[in-house]
Amino acid sequence: MQNSSFIVEAIAGVILVAVGVRVLKLASRTGGKHERLLGIYLTLAGISYGFYTIPLMGDVGSLFTPLTFVGRVVYAISIYFMLEFTRSVFRSSEAWAGWLIGALMLCLALGVGISSSQGNWDGYLVTSPWFWCEWFGYTLAPLWVAVEGIIAFRNARKRVRLDLCDPLVANRYLLWGLFGILQVFTSLVIVPMYADYEANQYFKLGPDVVLGIFEILAALTTWLAFFAPKFYCNWIAEGLSSANTEKGR
Repeated sequence: MQNSSFIVEAIAGVILVAVGVRVLKLASRTGGKHERLLGIYLTLAGISYGFYTIPLMGDVGSLFTPLTFVGRVVYAISIYFMLEFTRSVFRSSEAWAGWLIGALMLCLALGVGISSSQGNWDGYLVTSPWFWCEWFGYTLAPLWVAVEGIIAFRNARKRVRLDLCDPLVANRYLLWGLFGILQVFTSLVIVPMYADYEANQYFKLGPDVVLGIFEILAALTTWLAFFAPKFYCNWIAEGLSSANTEKGR
């Protein structure tokens, strides 16, 4: 059950917390609602990774289940801020977005609450219908993120060609969409992982590594989206300039 491959997931959590804290610092200076929601989400999600992975990397004895449960609850709470950020940026005037948030949070609340009341504190029992209730909650949330990010990127790319949008803003939409896609992949990977754990009481190495890779890539997209290094910004700008030059010929 304890495996050094979980270090990769822990690193992903550290990256998320680091980016989240920087975004929160930005929000404190600007007073921006979007930055505050995003910063809270990233920070809580990163913290939840820590609660999940620490019990899997070392012998914590009787603290295994409590730590895992705390990670589970913190992650569920973080999803609310992911959803609110997505609504505030992309669908602030759409009533259905509020209903969607309510429905997904209800799935999470019912899944965590009822399964825990039945003794499934760590949430690893895929044979429980409440696992799937919770799973749909934290899988459909990043799927919405992915859809909105990709749609926004396609629209922004058209505006970039008319010099009406900063190419870095368009790229940020793309990266946010990719973050959502990668998070959906992590949700898919944990299904066979949890099934193995339920059957054998340990996690296999292969799915561990795949999950860690997806989580690291997802964390890195947030860093590139909001705090990209200068060389990356130049690369995006130069790529756009070359594309526009080709189209103008």
